[in-house]
Amino acid sequence: MVKGRAGQALIEYLILFAFMSLIALNMVKGMGGMMSDSIRSIGYQLTQQLTIGVCAEECWYSDYENRTK
Repeated sequence: MVKGRAGQALIEYLILFAFMSLIALNMVKGMGGMMSDSIRSIGYQLTQQLTIGVCAEECWYSDYENRTK
């Protein structure tokens, strides 16, 4: 009877390790997706500001000081 249970703890630890690895992998994937979306959003905003300029009204911030009118 004792011989049949010799590897039970090892199997339980392997299952626990696999489960924790799966959770960690999904967390890393989620964070990577979030960072990718953030970088994409920042790039889009910079592109809009550098090509179009500041909006005429209802802006979050004032006009550029060196803008010719």
